[in-house]
Amino acid sequence: MADGIDDIGAADAANAENKSEGKHGLVFSPASSDAPAPGAPSPRKRGHGVFRSIRFNVWTIFMLMTVFVLGIVWIFEIIFYSTFYVGFQRNDISKLGDEFTNGYLAGLRADADEDTLRTFVSEFVSENSVNVMVFNLDDYGEVKPESVISATVSGVQATDISEGIFDYYIENLGYETPLVADTTSLENVEESLVIYGYRTSVYDSDVGISNMLYIYMSSELPSFVSARNTLAGQLVVITVACLIVATVVAFFGSAAAAKPMRDLANRVTEKRSGKRKPLPTKTKFSEINELSTAFNYAFDEAEKNNRFRRDLLANVSHDMKTPLTMIRAYSEMIRDISGGNREKSAKQAQIIIDETERLTALINEVVELSKLESGVMQLNVTSFDLSARVTETVKRFGIMEEAKGYKFEADIEPDLVVRGDGEKTDRVVYNLIGNAINYTGADRRVVVRCRRKDGCARVEVSDTGKGMTEEELHTVWDKYYRLAQDKRRVVGSGLGLSIVKSILELHKARFGVESEKYVGSTFWFELPLSPDNQT
Repeated sequence: MADGIDDIGAADAANAENKSEGKHGLVFSPASSDAPAPGAPSPRKRGHGVFRSIRFNVWTIFMLMTVFVLGIVWIFEIIFYSTFYVGFQRNDISKLGDEFTNGYLAGLRADADEDTLRTFVSEFVSENSVNVMVFNLDDYGEVKPESVISATVSGVQATDISEGIFDYYIENLGYETPLVADTTSLENVEESLVIYGYRTSVYDSDVGISNMLYIYMSSELPSFVSARNTLAGQLVVITVACLIVATVVAFFGSAAAAKPMRDLANRVTEKRSGKRKPLPTKTKFSEINELSTAFNYAFDEAEKNNRFRRDLLANVSHDMKTPLTMIRAYSEMIRDISGGNREKSAKQAQIIIDETERLTALINEVVELSKLESGVMQLNVTSFDLSARVTETVKRFGIMEEAKGYKFEADIEPDLVVRGDGEKTDRVVYNLIGNAINYTGADRRVVVRCRRKDGCARVEVSDTGKGMTEEELHTVWDKYYRLAQDKRRVVGSGLGLSIVKSILELHKARFGVESEKYVGSTFWFELPLSPDNQT
């Protein structure tokens, strides 16, 4: 069939079994019409300058990650390490205290003598490097010197506990509830210790009464100030070394990451002799493959647009040249040959008028198509009676029946009210009928149908021409496309179906074409029925 537009990549083809000679179909849906063609790249902004380069950004991210990790190390080692260290020491002395308490009380329950208990205490202190003191209190709350069993790391026998620690110990110690604490926050206590305490009642068989037994254990906390200073010095060296290594690695790593992009940019911008070679799309980087695919698509589209531009200029120039030549020729004939013959002059003037109208129609269609494709033309959507408008459009071709013997068969269901732009819909129907007139068979029959289908009104325009191949179903929508197989003179600008497609896509309508070789073709479109007309 006849005229068309370039972009058919978004169409969904519905083909019949016979690929070359049988029946074929092509359907355009709103979803596919709006979506970009397969492989079309999404628009993206490109940045300029070194600070927006991939290499600089990769380097910056790597360095920020390094600084972040080092910052976490500094925070935990310098700020929180003292807290963690004291916590670890308290946990250790709690385990040792429970172990010692259980062993000592087991010895008392076994009626161990004092020497056995002293030996147990001494061995425990020697093995675990802690200070231990077991004692009773007198009636005044003071330590009974004669009750003390102790051992220290230094080997000196302890007989008392420093006043500040003792007061804290007695005040916070519960009955048979272990006390675990450190002296770093105690006032008037210069020693840095972690302490363990336990209190329980022990029956003394010699006097027949129970005495309160106290267990005290301590372990020295090393000076954290010197340890922190040493740690800080080490961290400074580690930090400087890490930053130097990170800078070098990030510099060369970012260069390696950006190299495929630079290579791709060079391939895109380099001048090529002859036909453009497609960019490689099977590199080891998937992002580069996607970008190359996008560039290949863009290049193909640019070449396609350039080809259509050249074809458009050539065809428009040719179509404008013919009527202009005829206008000039008949104008000269009126001037030089008619010789005052009014009948001959009128006939030649009518030819001039006809060719002028043909030229005007060509220019109007080019302008209309340009507006549609540029998005300047907007729809005036209303509810209108599609049945009535199709009927009126068919009547406009009545002169073709009288003058040239065409037969128009209309099968139109009445009162089909749809939503859309009525005037532009008239244009679609008019172009489809004009297209059918150009390519119908020897019987010159054109069939127009308008029926209800699945909540829509479907308009079909059929001819009895030679039909199309599957390939022609796509190219028929191209600008200035005319079937080479049809040898008779085709009337029109070659833009009719291209305008049809643009208008229907603007409506987001479903449309398509079905064709069978040597039987004919049917172009169709569907518009949604108005809500009041759904039943």
